[in-house]
Amino acid sequence: MTMPETQHAQAAEPPHRPGIVQACLLVLGVVPFMAGLLSLYSVLGVGLPLFGFVFLLYWAGILRQEMAQFLPSVIGGAGGIILGWTLVTLPHVHPQLGVVAAGLVLAAILFCFMRGHLPWLCNNAMMLFLIVATIPELDVSRRIATMLLSLALGAGYMGAVACLILWIAARRKSGAA
Repeated sequence: MTMPETQHAQAAEPPHRPGIVQACLLVLGVVPFMAGLLSLYSVLGVGLPLFGFVFLLYWAGILRQEMAQFLPSVIGGAGGIILGWTLVTLPHVHPQLGVVAAGLVLAAILFCFMRGHLPWLCNNAMMLFLIVATIPELDVSRRIATMLLSLALGAGYMGAVACLILWIAARRKSGAA
């Protein structure tokens, strides 16, 4: 299996390790950040915050908030949830034809993923969210809307915070110049 060029290049980069003071400041920033996100889930009554947290781990943690990967991560994540729903639901709708159709859809998605086609959809985010969405206890066949809403809320929150951080950094940089 070959990785698309951008994924291969990212895998080769050594991870950035913040200094001790920077790490302490980051830890202190995570507390109000997470409190704000959990409060948002609670106030809006959105369940399964797990899907927002998985997005945070993937895009903010693994991809290090690479803005060019934000939309592909959201689209791939939503695609993974929808694919999981499709794979679980189709066989129940029509046992024989549904199994064949689900297998064909999965084969097409895996082909695109392995070949690097449709990278805004068929990407690591899609595969990650497919795996999580199909955990039997989460019952994707009944909770797909909640899963998608949870992903959207986590991604929207993280995206807004990332944009705010970029805006502040740009203002500081233009003020220093």
